[in-house]
Amino acid sequence: MSLLWINGTLTDKDAARVSPFDHGFLYGDGVWEHLRVFNGRAFRALEHTNHLVAAAEVLGIDVPLSPGELAAAIDATVKANGRTDAYVRVVVSRGPGTIGPDPRKVVPQVMVVAEEYRPFPDELYGHGLHASVFPVPLDTAHPANRVRVLGHPHAVLAKRHALASGCLEAIHTNLAGHLVGTTEGFLLLVKDGAVVVAGDQPNDVTGYAVAALAGDSGLVVAEYTVTAADLHSAEEAFIAGTACGVIGLVRVDGRTVGTGTEGPVTRAIRNRYAAATRSPG
Repeated sequence: MSLLWINGTLTDKDAARVSPFDHGFLYGDGVWEHLRVFNGRAFRALEHTNHLVAAAEVLGIDVPLSPGELAAAIDATVKANGRTDAYVRVVVSRGPGTIGPDPRKVVPQVMVVAEEYRPFPDELYGHGLHASVFPVPLDTAHPANRVRVLGHPHAVLAKRHALASGCLEAIHTNLAGHLVGTTEGFLLLVKDGAVVVAGDQPNDVTGYAVAALAGDSGLVVAEYTVTAADLHSAEEAFIAGTACGVIGLVRVDGRTVGTGTEGPVTRAIRNRYAAATRSPG
C-alpha cells in the first residue's frame, strides 16, 4: 500500500481522487517541489518548502500551510509509508472551481507523495549520460518558466525529443541560444579545472547545494552564460538534480564531451553530495 497525504489526511493512492474541476487538472494551475529523503531525513526540507511557497506566490496561490508545516507533512508521509529513503513530491493546485480559469473562490489543495524514483539507471552513474539539445527555446524571462508549474509541456516535449534521438536526457536553451539546464536538473561544466554553473537556469535547491559543495571542496565555482561551444570544449559536464543526484554528461548530440567518460571532478562532487545527504547535521 502507498499512502498519499492530501489536505491533512493520509489516503491510499488507489482511493485518491482529484476533482475534474480542479484548476491544476484543467489548466496546470499549480506548482510543485521535490526533495529526497536519505536515512529517514529529508535533505534541505525547509529550503525546498520555502521554495515551493515562493513559487506559489508567483501564480498568486496562497499555500494553506507554512514551510514548517509542509516539512511536517512530508515527514508524516514518509513515515506512514515506512520509508527511510524516498523521492518526495509536494503538489499545490489552485483547487476545484468553475470550468473557466477564474481563480476566485477557489481553495488550494495540497498533496504529498513519497515514492521510489530514479530517472536514470544505476549503471550509468560512473559511466555518464548521452543527451541532446532540444531545438525549441524556452522563454526563461517568463515568470511561469522560472518556477515548477504543474503545466510544463516544454519539459515533456524536450524529453520526447531526447528519447527519439536515442538519449535519456535533454538540454534546454533560452531565446538567446544559451544552455539553461536539463529536464532533470542543473547543468554544470568543468572548464580549466573550475566548476561553471550555466546561467539563467531556474532556481534549484539541489543544484545550488551541489555547486556550494564544490566550492567548499576548494574548487573555483562561477556562474555565467554557457553555449553549446562551451559545452563541447569542456573537460567535463554533469547534471545536478533532486531526482537524479549528480551524473555526468559524456556525449551530447553525438559529440563526445571531454574524454567521453565521467571525469574525476564529477565523481568527487557526487561523493561529496552523497556524504552531505547522509550526514545527520
